[in-house]
Amino acid sequence: MRTKYIVQQQIENLKSKNIQFNIVDEEYATQYLNDNTYYFKLKSFAKAFEYNETKKQYINLDFAYLVELSKLDMYLREYIIKLSLDTEHFLKVKFLHDLTNNGLEDGYNIVDLFFIKYPYISQNISLKKKDSACADLIHKYENNWAAWNIIEVLSFGDFVKLFQLYYDLYSDTKSKTIINLLWPLKFIRNASAHNNCLLNTLRKPYLHTHLFNNKKNTIEPNKELVSLLTKVPNISKNTRKKKIANPIIYDFIASLFLFNEVCSS
Repeated sequence: MRTKYIVQQQIENLKSKNIQFNIVDEEYATQYLNDNTYYFKLKSFAKAFEYNETKKQYINLDFAYLVELSKLDMYLREYIIKLSLDTEHFLKVKFLHDLTNNGLEDGYNIVDLFFIKYPYISQNISLKKKDSACADLIHKYENNWAAWNIIEVLSFGDFVKLFQLYYDLYSDTKSKTIINLLWPLKFIRNASAHNNCLLNTLRKPYLHTHLFNNKKNTIEPNKELVSLLTKVPNISKNTRKKKIANPIIYDFIASLFLFNEVCSS
């Protein structure tokens, strides 16, 4: 069990790890840890910097670098959330456009199939009746859901399941590309929405990811994304392979390609 540190002890612990206070002084660091962030979150960004395992110390790391990286991380998360909201909107536009023009679908059949495949989602929707922004919508349409109103009460992850189910039944060329890029957006969107740090994994990527192949014991990129990246000029195969082996970089790049695929304005 680790000892709880007051801010001054946190500063001393950083110094013991050879984290310097040359660009900003200890007084600034104390104020920053008191008013702007908390130690555990800020310290996590140190993983992005070089570390001497023998001495148990960081190399050429200043407290200011941690502050700057944490700010960049915040801006990145804000951008990803905006990107994901716009992408979600245009995914729904495509879904409803295709369904509306599909003579084989009445908008209710697909929802029935959806609930058969994922019965827990119907239960989750019912739980929102008492306390959510879409409670009135649920009371009005419960037990009579159509595709065009149910998408307003689904989480993004559940909408992805509905989207995938529809295009499994009524496939088109564009949907195949989109579906292969959906899950990376879901993961990085959720991480951003929950204020999880992203840039602290640039040097040491996390392993517990949707990309991890247990049989091969390695991170295995989606073939669709690899195919799209091969069309980008001036990126060598080795560079491409190295960069997308990092789940955060992979998910972000996939999200950009997805945005470009579905957003029309």
